[in-house]
Amino acid sequence: MSSTSREDSFVIPGDVVGVEEEFSPVEGVYVDESGFIRSYALGRVSYDRVSKAVHVRRLRQPLVPRPGLNVVGVVTSLRHDLVLVELYGVVSLSPRVSWVGEFDGVFAGGIPIGQVSGEFIRDISEYYRVGDVVLARVLSPTSPYQLTTKTPQHGVIYALCSNCLAPLEPVNQRSMKCPRCGNIEARKVSLLASSKMLQINIRRLLALKRW
Repeated sequence: MSSTSREDSFVIPGDVVGVEEEFSPVEGVYVDESGFIRSYALGRVSYDRVSKAVHVRRLRQPLVPRPGLNVVGVVTSLRHDLVLVELYGVVSLSPRVSWVGEFDGVFAGGIPIGQVSGEFIRDISEYYRVGDVVLARVLSPTSPYQLTTKTPQHGVIYALCSNCLAPLEPVNQRSMKCPRCGNIEARKVSLLASSKMLQINIRRLLALKRW
């Protein structure tokens, strides 16, 4: 793979910037299972022709929500037709789940009832509750950002039991169970709720009291 035309070009998480046979991965990149070197950061790719190394220099401008980004946030309020969410960071879902970074500040978002799920919804609290950590995709370019969680990848990725406050575990895409007291609660559960990478970063943000 020739990288001449890609020198100093802008890349997003998951972009191929080289192959293992040509370059050594240094910073801001990783090697996938096929031997492709991919970016895991928003930035510009740079190649060292002498040492045969490639790295991605992270962009210094503030990270903010924009249409198409997959974002992590916390449910702050429920209305009969809207889920209000505070947005904290960005996740890349392709080619594998990876944490891109935290926003420079907290942004407001909302999931309209028609974007919660592909199902007909009678009670929005059967899908989300205040305090749930959710993975959503941004639809609109300005704040408050419109979000969607209609796809199987999006939904609750962390929630606490309403009885004993222990972290709930996914049962299926519509329910979670408390391992401590056995309580089962309805949720719109993300297929990625069991992702170790997501759980590590959620607990890190909890420890930093970001929410």
